[in-house]
Amino acid sequence: MSKDFNFDSIQIKIPKRFKDSHKGDFGRVLILGGSEGMGGAAILSSEACLYSGAGLVSMYTHPSNILASLSRNPEIMTLGIRKDFEIPENTDVILCGPGLTDNSWSRNIFEKTLAKKSINTIIFDAGAFNFFSIYEDMLKKLDSNIILTPHPGEASKLLDKPIDYVQSTRMISAREISARYKANVILKGKETVVYVRDNKHLTGRFVIDHDSYGPQGAYICLEGGPELSTGGTGDVLAGVIAGLRAQKLSPAEACILSVAVHARAGEIFKNKTGEIGLNASSLILTIRDLINK
Repeated sequence: MSKDFNFDSIQIKIPKRFKDSHKGDFGRVLILGGSEGMGGAAILSSEACLYSGAGLVSMYTHPSNILASLSRNPEIMTLGIRKDFEIPENTDVILCGPGLTDNSWSRNIFEKTLAKKSINTIIFDAGAFNFFSIYEDMLKKLDSNIILTPHPGEASKLLDKPIDYVQSTRMISAREISARYKANVILKGKETVVYVRDNKHLTGRFVIDHDSYGPQGAYICLEGGPELSTGGTGDVLAGVIAGLRAQKLSPAEACILSVAVHARAGEIFKNKTGEIGLNASSLILTIRDLINK
């Protein structure tokens, strides 16, 4: 059983900002990513996170990416790391994976993330999935809220099943990934599937009533098409999830709203320009406008 949604059918709102608010009220996010030569992914995620409303965004990345990050977004606190680094205790949300590759530098980052048990929410994306089979037992012991954002190829690896299986059973595959890793799952692609482990925070968030749902459920986004089939759009989505979660939306709310605004931003581009030539960066300002509405 699943529920269809788009940006118009949900009623999820970001908590109101009071006049005496300060940046710490809107969450501290740490982006861990960007291997040498792969800095663009982490930069896109950090920018999307900032523009989605997170109060403080830091990015720990390969030293070769520092200049590019600070030149584009001086608001992002960027640190070049080698092997020895510490994740700050006051971090609320970690996004681990954009621009990571299957190398020792990336593996060290993944291990450091697993060792940080005090983090409220950890989002795993992209290159982080290279290490799931090695550390599956440790992943299952994490106390954090976990959000996974695989595309079909990554989902295939997470389940040890062919891509054809994932694509022909998308809702089932998302549920199986959720059960295996005790995580909320966003299975990207045509009609993105959001499988949440606890949907009690979604009560009243949909125009269509869903009181018959149990504590878990699948939600399918009806928007988002081939215009989004370009490099970097997944990195933008991951950053939006982190930004919304930092502002105290529940994991389920953050997943649903991020997918909805991301897909609607793609629709806006398609209606204005067409399906060809979207660059992921152009989604970010549109997403900010949608979130503010």
